[in-house]
Amino acid sequence: MRFRSAASILCGASIASSSVACAPSARSPVHEAVPGGETARRDGTNETSLRKVGLGRERTSLDRGFRFALGHATDPARDFGHGTSYFSYLAKAGYGDGPADPNFDDRGFRDIDLPHDWAVELPFDVKGGHSHGYKALGRAFPENSVGWYRRELEISEADRGRNIALEFDGVFRDSRVFVNGFLVGQEPSGYAGFRYDVSDYLNYGGKNVLAVRVDATKEEGWFYEGAGIYRHVWLTKTAPIHVAYDGTFVTSTVGSGVATVRARAKAVHAGGKDADVEVRFEIVAPDGVVVARGSGGKAKLVAGSAREFTSDLTVARPALWSLESPSLYGLVTAVVVSGEEVDRHMTRFGIRTVRFDPNQGFFLNDQRVFLKGTNNHQDHAGVGTALPDRLQEFRIERLKAMGSNAYRASHHPPTPELLDACDRLGMLVIDENRLMGSSEEALSGLERMIVRDRNHPSVILWSLGNEEWAIENDERGARIARTMQARANLLDPTRPTTVASTGDGKKRVAAVAEVMG
Repeated sequence: MRFRSAASILCGASIASSSVACAPSARSPVHEAVPGGETARRDGTNETSLRKVGLGRERTSLDRGFRFALGHATDPARDFGHGTSYFSYLAKAGYGDGPADPNFDDRGFRDIDLPHDWAVELPFDVKGGHSHGYKALGRAFPENSVGWYRRELEISEADRGRNIALEFDGVFRDSRVFVNGFLVGQEPSGYAGFRYDVSDYLNYGGKNVLAVRVDATKEEGWFYEGAGIYRHVWLTKTAPIHVAYDGTFVTSTVGSGVATVRARAKAVHAGGKDADVEVRFEIVAPDGVVVARGSGGKAKLVAGSAREFTSDLTVARPALWSLESPSLYGLVTAVVVSGEEVDRHMTRFGIRTVRFDPNQGFFLNDQRVFLKGTNNHQDHAGVGTALPDRLQEFRIERLKAMGSNAYRASHHPPTPELLDACDRLGMLVIDENRLMGSSEEALSGLERMIVRDRNHPSVILWSLGNEEWAIENDERGARIARTMQARANLLDPTRPTTVASTGDGKKRVAAVAEVMG
């Protein structure tokens, strides 16, 4: 079904402040490591029994304790000799050289904490790119366009047998991640989050070194993009059988005084013996009271497999998420193996309905809402792209104060903390994919955005792309848009798609979209 909306999103908004307090984020999943070897959730409860047997989920920030230095984009000698060894890290596993070598002496690097944007520190230069504000970055400045980050990881002997992963919310751009000299992955985009399972590469009870090379030479957009690890980095530890990364999906239907919540969770068996697995669900109301329980059933999982478990739960007298009262529930997903709970995961969600009508526009909870919105780039005056979490919240507060109720993430997926703020404060979001395409690599970027963000009640539309002039009035563009839209509908049938196009709706890409952009 196709929709047409008369609502428009205004362009060019910018907001700035010189005095903003900083505070930690409350992004889910919400488990963190705390002193004493326990696992703590941000709601203050402990899961001591799980941690005692080494199975509890821990999600620890790695933002502090990095060391940083600029490398070089074209001269290996000035890039600390990286890539010059006879056997490279592509020829032999674990042969990372230069700063990728765990024994590299980084005492000449400076101490930094994340998020970090080194571009904002650079001088202005007439040879700098116009789109990036004439910062001394890019092909004309190879000495400023590559950065190296290093830090040690604390991995105890007691962690042996657990599934351990590094999670990056965003690195600009073209990052290579090394652990103990092993290249564990490379991500070209500066806007896609990514995750690497590093369990096999670690020295349990010994020294472990994380090194990240970031190459910001090439622009990905036509706006200020910064440079570096400008979003958060996490270390996640779980039992071998656990809820998959971004592995939950919560939807709801609302009736008269009742809501039916469908909870889905993918359980992964990362290794070991075959196991009898059950997935249990609880729904926690905004006041912290458990209001529904259910089971997704039981199944036998073999090593290396994954399975989705589903349960429909009833919530009486639901508190609907709205602009005026953005009520948030929590879905607690527990993985039980042979009667013992081995993993627990929290997903924040809202109960609400959204729909677009071709004649009347947008409806939230069956109430017509006129979208009064802004296009927003992620950088902030004087800060660059490495925004503290509190600044994300401040920006949404200011937009709401000026009368805005809709936020378009221009022109890429936003940082998770921005969406958390929109959920908490009651701001509608158009979540935008960076680059249109139907190759598996391009579809992977779209899929990662949707799977990461589909539990946020603030998100009302998936934008497949922005003003793709070469294809927007072309049959190829229409084919690409249809393929992308089909993938989006498969991953999330509850929200329609749009495409930002120039000109009128007769353009072929715009004609494909479910909501005209």
